[in-house]
Amino acid sequence: MSSPRVVSPGVAPGRVRTAVVLAVTLLVAALVLAPVAFLARGALEGGTDGVTGALAAGEVRVALGHTVQLALVVTVTAVAVGTALAVAFDRSMLCRPARWRLALVMPLLVPPFSLTLSWMQAYGSGGLLDHLAGISLPGLHGAPGIALLLAVDAVPLVWLIVSAALAVRREPDLVRAARASGAGSWRTFVTIDLPLLRGPLLGAGAVVLVGVVNSFAVPQVLGSAEGYQTLATLAYQQLSLAASPEAFIRLCVVALLMVVLVLVTLVGADRGLGRIGVGLTRSGPGGAKFVHRRSTATRLVSGALTAYLLLSMALPLVALAATSFTRAPGLAPVPGNWTVSNYATGIGGPALAGLGRSVLLAGVAAVTVTALAGIVVGVGGAAGRRLGTAVTLGYAVPGTALAIGVLITYGHWLGGSAAIILVAYLGKCWALGYRALASGADRVAPELGQAARASGADPRTVFATITAPVMASGFLASCGLVLLFALHELTMSSILYGPDTETFAVVVLNQQQLGDVGGSAAMAVVLTLPALLVAGAGAVALTMRETRRRPPGSVPRGRPVRRPDAVSEAR
Repeated sequence: MSSPRVVSPGVAPGRVRTAVVLAVTLLVAALVLAPVAFLARGALEGGTDGVTGALAAGEVRVALGHTVQLALVVTVTAVAVGTALAVAFDRSMLCRPARWRLALVMPLLVPPFSLTLSWMQAYGSGGLLDHLAGISLPGLHGAPGIALLLAVDAVPLVWLIVSAALAVRREPDLVRAARASGAGSWRTFVTIDLPLLRGPLLGAGAVVLVGVVNSFAVPQVLGSAEGYQTLATLAYQQLSLAASPEAFIRLCVVALLMVVLVLVTLVGADRGLGRIGVGLTRSGPGGAKFVHRRSTATRLVSGALTAYLLLSMALPLVALAATSFTRAPGLAPVPGNWTVSNYATGIGGPALAGLGRSVLLAGVAAVTVTALAGIVVGVGGAAGRRLGTAVTLGYAVPGTALAIGVLITYGHWLGGSAAIILVAYLGKCWALGYRALASGADRVAPELGQAARASGADPRTVFATITAPVMASGFLASCGLVLLFALHELTMSSILYGPDTETFAVVVLNQQQLGDVGGSAAMAVVLTLPALLVAGAGAVALTMRETRRRPPGSVPRGRPVRRPDAVSEAR
């Protein structure tokens, strides 16, 4: 009697695995590779002369220059600020760090379009600060305001990347030796921590730069009135003129140029990371823990972070909420001028239909992407890793370029329908679901699946009793990430929507461009409110958890405490 075949729970057997790999490969090709290929084909329709002519056009060169300048300025700013915040957390220079962390991720939960509107209502001409103190932020509409807002949006990403790197790359013995030798905190960071962070800093810079190239909402809202264009906004403008062959070639060239910029950035970062990674070691569990006195520097860090969060998030969101209740543009957003009519008129009719359509599209995308990501994770082995890399390409391709490619590829069959928006969502979001599930799959012990299969359990039983319970949080994370992304997505939707297929974000953009300040602010609040409620629930849960775990009379976690030094102990 032959022994039962033992199969790891993350790897599909034999022919099924081969068929799954082939199916996933074809689907990735259909969702990502085909749109990019058709985009390249459209760019080359006029031959090299057509490409050269499109690149030589004045508006293309100006938009390219603006994109590169923004990318460099925002990358340097965001990496510097995000790294400083990561070091402050690592050095325990903040009380109650968990609450600060929750506050810092807020920009990631707020749609870029809503954040842009909130800044306009807080710091623009006729905004809240202008009415209350006669102050408006100069340059908000134009390059300085775009760069500032993109940096605010990128700082949390850099902080997350560098914080994770500090946790795993710290060398506590070297840090203690440097401090014992008389080196201060700054010199210790420059000579020990910074060399170990070169790889993560390069990776964080690449993420920020790619995000700037992808950005559409912020340059469109803050730059259109000033005639300031990036490649993303230029492609959006050229789309309405693409009826002529020359305009179509120029549109494809601009979109393909965005893809080239992103790929060059990612390839350069990957090579740099490969060189830097040689010789680095990972510290063991339990990095160096520093206990700081409540010094002037600690108070300055807390005060600076408080001011940053108030000015970048709290005040703009308050201004957006106040504007959503203000009865007419130009009036001060104060309680005496408030009304609920903006919500009644702004959320009714097309806006309500767009909201329902966005929820439906986001829900279908979340479930579908999670299922597709689970298939890729289930393949396992080297083939699964290669498929995971291929899936990630969809997220790397700029949303504007991917949407135009999808429109060229499938517009003949799906153009003007909500289905074509869903196709773009699947190609873009597959990587989000895969990353969420792949991190959860690492917690599934192969021995459990092997024992279950050896005991006669079929693959479905193994999945239901072992894999699914362990990966439940990964499935929820995948659905949540894709749902949030799809609800907030504007770039691809604004290119692909047709009559009666507008998503809610597109309706908000159209209302803003028509000059409906109160209505667009009300809809932006509706778009942002779910994420804020989730963050508020997290803050309440975190507070209750800290209260339950804190022993009576103890010092709150994260609060710097004074320890007696050696001389005091000797006395």
